[in-house]
Amino acid sequence: MAPMSFPGTRPASIPMARATLRAVSASRAVFFIASGLIYALAIALATLTLHAYFSQTWDVVTFIHAARALLDGNSPFDLYARSRAAQTWPYAYPPLHAFVVALALGVGDAVRVLPDFLWARVPPLLADIGCALALYAILRRKTDDERLARTGALLWLFNPVTFYDTAVQGHFESEWLLFVLLAYASFETSRSTLLPSLALAVAVLFKQIAIVFAIPLWVMSLADNRWRSVVVSVLLFGLVVSAVSLPFLLYSDDFLYMNFTYVENVPVQTQSWIVAVLGLTRASPDALTSDFFLLRYATFVTLLVTAALAFVGARRGWSVYLVATFIALAFFLTSKKVMGYYYVMLLPFLFAEVLPTRRWRVAGVAIVATAWISLSPYYAAWTNHAHWWLYAALGTAHSAFFVWLWVRLLVDDAHGGDAETPAVGQRSAIVTSTGLFAGGLFAALGQPLACNTTSPIRAPILTPGTEGLALVAFGGLVALLLVTLAIATRATRAFGVPLPRAAWGIVLIFAPLYFSVYYLTKESTAIFEIALKVLGV
Repeated sequence: MAPMSFPGTRPASIPMARATLRAVSASRAVFFIASGLIYALAIALATLTLHAYFSQTWDVVTFIHAARALLDGNSPFDLYARSRAAQTWPYAYPPLHAFVVALALGVGDAVRVLPDFLWARVPPLLADIGCALALYAILRRKTDDERLARTGALLWLFNPVTFYDTAVQGHFESEWLLFVLLAYASFETSRSTLLPSLALAVAVLFKQIAIVFAIPLWVMSLADNRWRSVVVSVLLFGLVVSAVSLPFLLYSDDFLYMNFTYVENVPVQTQSWIVAVLGLTRASPDALTSDFFLLRYATFVTLLVTAALAFVGARRGWSVYLVATFIALAFFLTSKKVMGYYYVMLLPFLFAEVLPTRRWRVAGVAIVATAWISLSPYYAAWTNHAHWWLYAALGTAHSAFFVWLWVRLLVDDAHGGDAETPAVGQRSAIVTSTGLFAGGLFAALGQPLACNTTSPIRAPILTPGTEGLALVAFGGLVALLLVTLAIATRATRAFGVPLPRAAWGIVLIFAPLYFSVYYLTKESTAIFEIALKVLGV
């Protein structure tokens, strides 16, 4: 007997479903094309208008030199020997970033448009957009919620720490993060280790730190008693990394020196409680290194903590994104080198973990906190060493936040999230993040009008005689932010819930910081030191 059917229902529903899918696909394409173009334009314009202190940082110049070393007709395998000998551009990373920057510079040479320091940012800019797409796909699969998935992509692209990483510092955290996200997404859907192994190998060939995010997949596979898969995965991972690295290693031992010895010997450069450890254990009042085991063996401590977290996560059934979030927090707490642009590594893993359960408040607090920490005063060789305890106190406060976030995530994992109103948190996170992004962008765009010729790290804050111009410029920045916040508030009315006033307040509180750093090109540390001197501290 033929199955019972209802005339008219099937023929009408199929075309309707297909039309809906086509509409969603078209809307999705428009969303990502528009978002990507707006983001790319914002990063490009900010890079071109920022002071050379930021647009042409030491790291960006290093990347350009490394790329040029691959393009000048000499052996590409002498990259590390030349970098070590030059000393002025210490390329202390695996080779892939140098290769992709060389490709970008090659395109720039062909079209003869725009400076090298902008072309050097093209690979990380594209990787930023790639991370947004990967995060969207992860969230869409987890929640089947189109608006939530798009919100996650927007929060990644249009947040102040991504802006700082790519536009201001010209760094490439998103390149290795993209491949870690691809590895995790593949592992989650299939539990296979083949494609994840390849993706993680590529991630490590961009930057060494990616190795700590490979460990959870191997430990989770071991917990599932898939020993053979782990052996194959590690062998494949090692084969890919070796195939790319071995020619450089055979050419000279400078490859090992720059990637391991040089990195291991860097001074303390962080904004955490580690500054207190340094101050209490160093041999002289102005030393930036110490033989204390937490500092001398910081890399091994981080690896041990990572392995422990992966083991605990596998035993307790944590998601790979929660484990990765804890690993990022552990890195911030144990590493002696955590530059401002490193904090961006927390966000994609945190978003993938908390957004599916609508924990928007956690995501919003993390965006605001990392926005502050990435630009906050930091202890350096050029600061007054008598003030080390103040930087230690500030770093300890930052570390306390990371511990709080750690505990909050553990509690939420045990109790299934929190009781916040999802729509309120989602709307607030969008407005706050885009507002902070706009604050940094507008301050950067106004920089050519600053006429401030003072040192970024020394007094005075302003060139004498430019106080009036600075006041007008700051008023203009605030006005632009108010307009942006009004537009963002209007654009998010569809959520149907009131927007907390704190969203506007937080953005406006950050305005002086962005004005000082991006418009005046004055490090927050320099302003901190000037303020302490005025106060007689």
